[in-house]
Amino acid sequence: MIIQKNKTLTIFLCYIALFSLISIACFNATPKPPTATVQQQLPASQESLSGPNTAPTIPTKPDVIKPDPEPDPEPEPEADPVPLTVLNAVPVELGKTGFGQNKQEAGYGFKLTNNNVDVAIRSIPFQIAVYDTNNKVVDTEGGYTDYIYGGETLGVGGTIYLDDGVKVGKIEVQVSEGEPIVAEFTEPFTVDNVIYVPSEYSSSVRGVITNPYDQDLTTLKVSAILYDEADNIIGGGNTYLSFLLANSSSGVIVPVSGSTNVSRVELYPSITNIYEFENPNQIPEGVSNLSIIKQGFGQNNTSLGIGMTIENPNQGYAIESSMYQSTSYSNDGSVLGVSTGYISLLLPTQILGISDAQYLDEGAIVSRVDVRIKTGYFTESNIIPIFTSENITFIPDEYSPQVTGEIVSPYSKEVSNVRVDAIAYNDAGEIIGSGYTYLNFIPANSKAAVSVYMTVAETPATVELYAAPSALSDIVE
Repeated sequence: MIIQKNKTLTIFLCYIALFSLISIACFNATPKPPTATVQQQLPASQESLSGPNTAPTIPTKPDVIKPDPEPDPEPEPEADPVPLTVLNAVPVELGKTGFGQNKQEAGYGFKLTNNNVDVAIRSIPFQIAVYDTNNKVVDTEGGYTDYIYGGETLGVGGTIYLDDGVKVGKIEVQVSEGEPIVAEFTEPFTVDNVIYVPSEYSSSVRGVITNPYDQDLTTLKVSAILYDEADNIIGGGNTYLSFLLANSSSGVIVPVSGSTNVSRVELYPSITNIYEFENPNQIPEGVSNLSIIKQGFGQNNTSLGIGMTIENPNQGYAIESSMYQSTSYSNDGSVLGVSTGYISLLLPTQILGISDAQYLDEGAIVSRVDVRIKTGYFTESNIIPIFTSENITFIPDEYSPQVTGEIVSPYSKEVSNVRVDAIAYNDAGEIIGSGYTYLNFIPANSKAAVSVYMTVAETPATVELYAAPSALSDIVE
């Protein structure tokens, strides 16, 4: 029995071995894809995804191979970015310098030229030393020129205030290199109607500046330089324009100091915030900027009352921290006055009257006034009730006409520091004057009396009172 079992086991093991040999032979007979004869080249992106020892997949037809629909999401850079110094820019060139003194003020001016054609220079440091007639340093001043176009010559002016009795003998100007950048913004500003207005107390250079760009600009520096008949620089000064709207113009008045024998003057606007070009202000989708509904003015001798009504047309947004700018002109286009102010808050769909004032030179006659509005910041808001006015009375006076009335508050808490503007109209509905004041506070769900002095061209047919809080947080619980 034991011998029979061993014989049976032996025969069984032989069958298993024979079956294994047949299976191996059949497996080795299965054909493999031909890799060595593939001639179709894969796109580079597919090559990078396939390992060097991995055979590509063979399509049924050669013409069905398509490149990857998208490139690698973040390809590695082939080399480091080209440094700005490779622009081979030469430093700005310091040109003519000069100064003039008027009592305790020394007005200076100097010229900078960027001799690079396609390269702008920004953040150019300068410093000025003022010496007396004994060659002692009596004062210093420093600053930056923010941006000079390729090929541009820019004038820089300023005023230094001196101690009583100091007599300036000379100034020295030093300029550092600045930073070369690709000149993406090369269109110069246009300057027109430049005039010099001498005064015993505050001389000025005035003109009109036009923005050639399709975006608003803020805080433009404007320098003025004075020259004598020999074309020597004999004074200067500077100021800042709070804003200049896209493709628009605005007047500017630059206070200057220097010698009195002025033969000609120049104005030089310059960009101070290149960041605005690189990162323009983004506004919410579907909203509209503030709009001017009506504007006008009234002149009484050297006082000018400018009025405007503006609208926030948006239902879902309040607008905070807007700015306005008014320029008054004579009949020949010369600038007579420039003023700037802020509009703290306009609620959704609100129409608000704004008063502005200018003080003119003796004998100046205003022919027209241009008003510009720079829309501020949008804040999401529901429609909120506004202040209203009642019991309005105009009180005529040869020197100090005024309007009185009451401002009614719809808010459930006291509101402080409320600005009240008065706008005067003639029988034809034209704005002929304005004025404004401030109320310390208006009690909750109550009203407060107010009186506003005005500048008007004639006795108005009607007067409107407008009031607004300082910020949205003042009226929202």
